[in-house]
Amino acid sequence: MFGALAVILTTISQALVLSFPLIPYLQFDLGEIAIILAFFIFGPAPAMTASVVEFITLMAIGQNAPVGPVLKLVAIVSSLAGIWMGMAIATRRRHPSVGRAAGLGTSVGLVTRAIMMTFANYAVIILVYTVNGIVGFVSASFLLIGVTLTEGNALSLVLGFTAIFNVLQLVFVAAVSYFLLRLPQVKNVGALGKPFWVTSYIRSHE
Repeated sequence: MFGALAVILTTISQALVLSFPLIPYLQFDLGEIAIILAFFIFGPAPAMTASVVEFITLMAIGQNAPVGPVLKLVAIVSSLAGIWMGMAIATRRRHPSVGRAAGLGTSVGLVTRAIMMTFANYAVIILVYTVNGIVGFVSASFLLIGVTLTEGNALSLVLGFTAIFNVLQLVFVAAVSYFLLRLPQVKNVGALGKPFWVTSYIRSHE
């Protein structure tokens, strides 16, 4: 269900053309909200399952396939791994709480996502699009901020701003997801009548 919701939200995002201004082929994706919610409510395994379901669906319907779905899967998997790692670190501290765990988890997720997506985008640029192709595609956008792309600086600038985009994307979806989890309507429902996974996880380490 969360995988299907992610596909629907991703499709809506693409229809709205929520592009990152400097690098138009990067688009902010509402679909990740469903995956992050699945992680906090049900746990890592269901969140990963939802990610794979979304990946297979996007590949099947051909949304920017194969590059788009592959990069999206790398982004969400690296984010989930980082969030889980940060939460594990948070539980080793005194008086752990859901808020602190989510905050530290998101912080670590930002790092893991930025690193993994930098490597992934480097590979895609070099092997698929080439540096010259990227220069031709985004040079006009960079000129708007007074930056002229050349073969010498294009790769580092594009990868740097791609990392910034990924940080902004995860901050946004994590903030929205945490806000939704705090809503009384959501908190009272729980995960199939049980406490949220993240709540049980923190309590088990108190």
